Amino acid sequence: MQRAIDFIGHLFSSKTRHGTHSPFIYALIEDCVYKQKPLPEREIKLFFETLKTNDELITGADFGNGGRQVTRPISHYAKTSSMLDFQANLLCRFVAYLKPHFILELGTNIGKSGAYMASANRDCRMITIDANDGLKCLAAKHFQYLELFNVECRAQTFETFFNENNDSFDFIFLDGNHHYEPTIEYYKSLKTIVNSGGALVFHDIYYNAGMKKAWAEIKRDQDVSVSLDLFFFGIVWFGKNQAKEDFKIRFPKPLFRLF
Repeated sequence: MQRAIDFIGHLFSSKTRHGTHSPFIYALIEDCVYKQKPLPEREIKLFFETLKTNDELITGADFGNGGRQVTRPISHYAKTSSMLDFQANLLCRFVAYLKPHFILELGTNIGKSGAYMASANRDCRMITIDANDGLKCLAAKHFQYLELFNVECRAQTFETFFNENNDSFDFIFLDGNHHYEPTIEYYKSLKTIVNSGGALVFHDIYYNAGMKKAWAEIKRDQDVSVSLDLFFFGIVWFGKNQAKEDFKIRFPKPLFRLF
């Protein structure tokens, strides 16, 4: 119920591209967000659709439930936690438009969002992290099947990755623990490894009160030069050569599919 209320509030408080005065954001909305371009390869969408009827069992540690081992069919993940098509398609368009050389994804799941991003530019390099080793192995098979050889899958907790990582990234997508404290802690680590001018994308910023609080705090950070609120995605940029500004943009009709 609260999410529906938040959605209505967003609908009436957000603007279209014509309400923006930033050339960077206006061009991004006009040429990327509002241009409903098809995927580079339609078979990616069709492949993940077939997984909704796949009853093969996957076992792995569920760190959302204390790290205990859980066994679920692939269809469970494909139906309940895999990204919606229109959101994955927008991630694909972001990568095609922004042209990052090095992408980090935190939260691999069955590999759908990663496949959409990696397919947008097969010359880029991508690392995707998931603590569930069963899902990591499954996603790796999916990337191989789709011939997305620019993706490296790792079975790690996010904390372990941060402790061991020495790389920096141009585009980072966070789809993990949707609560205030872990999101803020992840953000503190991520802002140190995103390149100047790079984008950091958060999934489900209106998921609950904790995520809304975290998003509000992240936007206020003086290191953030531009923020963009699309309701289902929150995006921040660092090092953009413009005055600090926040944008809340109304997404086209597919947004109603969230409900």
